[in-house]
Amino acid sequence: MGEQRHEGEGYPVYKGKGFPNFLSGLMRLPLLLLTALLFFASPETARAQLLVDTLYTWKGFSRTAQARVRLYAGLPDEDRSHIFVLQEMADNRGPTTVDDARLLADLVGREFGIEPGEAYFLFHWGGFSFEGADPDDGKELFLRATFKRNKSGILGSPLWRVVSREEVEELTDRQFH
Repeated sequence: MGEQRHEGEGYPVYKGKGFPNFLSGLMRLPLLLLTALLFFASPETARAQLLVDTLYTWKGFSRTAQARVRLYAGLPDEDRSHIFVLQEMADNRGPTTVDDARLLADLVGREFGIEPGEAYFLFHWGGFSFEGADPDDGKELFLRATFKRNKSGILGSPLWRVVSREEVEELTDRQFH
């Protein structure tokens, strides 16, 4: 037979009105789960964040150039701590972002305090990259570059890979638009 318990035997009893009655029964479970979630949540569950969105100007080997630069904090489980998205602009009169890729990676890395070997560089072209083109036509190209410094500390040539918009969105945790 089951043991019978009487009010007050082994259980706290609250006789008043208000807050404790509100937390009775099923209302306690969601609150406990939420509290546990907040308590055990770590910075590693944080989303990638857009840190910088600017028009960046640099002196190329021949002329002054410009590109739109967006900097994202990387996701904790990625190999690289940051992601730079460099958009080639139609009104750029200097060298292209790809022509100056190594120089540009070194410059923006120094500007924002990020070692280029610890970041992904995504070079982005679309309708916004060509005069007279429709900037919203949906055609675009992304190249991902990674860099390493050689033994003498000079930034080496990039390792290139074509990536999709979906991969860019995944790297930036859906923050890239």
